[in-house]
Amino acid sequence: MTEKGYMSDMYKQLQEIMQKCDSLSHEVKTIKRDTEKKYKAEIKKIKEEHKKEVNSLKSEIKTLREENKKLNNEVDRLKSQINKDSDNSSSPPSSDIKPNRKIPNNRKSTNNKVGGQTGHKGYYLSKKEVVEKIRNNVFEHKIIDIGKKSDKYISKYILDIKVNVIAKEYRFYQDENGKYNIPKEFKVDVQYGPEIKTLCSTLNTEGIVAINKLTDFVSSISHGKLKISNGSIVNFIKELAVKSKSIMKNFEEEILNALLIHTDATTTRCDNKNMCVRNYSTDKYTLLKATNGKSKKYIDESGILPKYVGALSHDHETLMYNYGKKHAECNVHILRYLTGNYDNTSNNWCKDLSSFLCSLNEYKKELLSKNITSISMQNLEKYSLRYDEIIKKGFEENKKITSKYYAKEERKLLNRLKKYKENHLIFIYDFSMPFDNNLSERELRHVKCKQKISGFFKSKEGLQNYLDIKSLIITCKKQCLDYYTIISNIYQNIPVEL
Repeated sequence: MTEKGYMSDMYKQLQEIMQKCDSLSHEVKTIKRDTEKKYKAEIKKIKEEHKKEVNSLKSEIKTLREENKKLNNEVDRLKSQINKDSDNSSSPPSSDIKPNRKIPNNRKSTNNKVGGQTGHKGYYLSKKEVVEKIRNNVFEHKIIDIGKKSDKYISKYILDIKVNVIAKEYRFYQDENGKYNIPKEFKVDVQYGPEIKTLCSTLNTEGIVAINKLTDFVSSISHGKLKISNGSIVNFIKELAVKSKSIMKNFEEEILNALLIHTDATTTRCDNKNMCVRNYSTDKYTLLKATNGKSKKYIDESGILPKYVGALSHDHETLMYNYGKKHAECNVHILRYLTGNYDNTSNNWCKDLSSFLCSLNEYKKELLSKNITSISMQNLEKYSLRYDEIIKKGFEENKKITSKYYAKEERKLLNRLKKYKENHLIFIYDFSMPFDNNLSERELRHVKCKQKISGFFKSKEGLQNYLDIKSLIITCKKQCLDYYTIISNIYQNIPVEL
């Protein structure tokens, strides 16, 4: 085959291949077009479903993140609640006792041995004192001879008591008119005397002995000779409370005339509902009142604070700012809150403020020991500025807290300290104002102890009777008086001055 013929054949083959390629290309386009038409709707549907799924997952992730934040805050809140005790909050000391937990001791540890320290003047029974009281017929004297009697002997004394049941018979005779003049207190033929009444009343209130146990106790100490019913003891308490009404009125007048009153409130169960017990206390007098609640309405009903125009020491009860002229807030409560806040946040401003307040209090005590009752205005200005610096530092450290709950709680504490700065520092500006309100806490603690033993009071009248007697006993202790003798005198209608 010639070269020309060979080229002709090659050209024909090339044309055939190109035609075939064009045909295949057209076929591919046709298949692609048909495929797109066939699956386009399905692809679109898959894309839309994928987009919805992505959006749903994003929304779920956002929700889970928000829930996680809430759960973290709840965990922080519960941890804070679990870790609260009387050392870092206003919780009562009973909350300190938890299973498998060491009971905290707020006292600073020292290297001193347990017991009386060197230089401590102890109290012991003195033979000279006993002999003097025998000579003055204060003690009944009984001699027991050991060995053969002679002029030479060595005396040893044992002090003890005995309980005898005495039946005092009062005989009333006719007067010149043939009448029997019998006083009202002798309206029954047999009744109990002032000593047994005093014993039962003081054991029930001061000793917090339940009435049913008290009846057993009286029977035991009298060797079964005297059996008193529960109702009789209730009547003893009621009688004492009624006879003490004029004394309580005098307490109220003395308290209203005082320059400073300590007050606080606690709750107790009475007639299957919560009731409030509030104290009004000075350095010499205490008055306890039962009300149906802590609100202003019930405080006004007590009739004490609405009449009072002096200074008040209290915990952070904003309601108290409706009464009195000056107000001191309890710094011991603040020290506890600062301790609790530091446990949660580790922010150093808490320790700075605690140290600052305590050092001011110690400085004040030192000045008072030297009969100095004021501080120069220049130094007071320094203390005020230092207080402001610590609060400012607190707000700065608060911004770094990761826990939303702890940050919120700390801001609340900081805002409170900032707003009531004057009331927390008033003890250093005015030396007549106290550093704390611990007096109120001590005088209300017995209410909780009574509730734990008795469970609850059956009536508001019974609760107030208990509080009146307790007010009398606390006041006697403050004035270093023998409350047992005072109560006995009240039963016998002997005038009492307090």
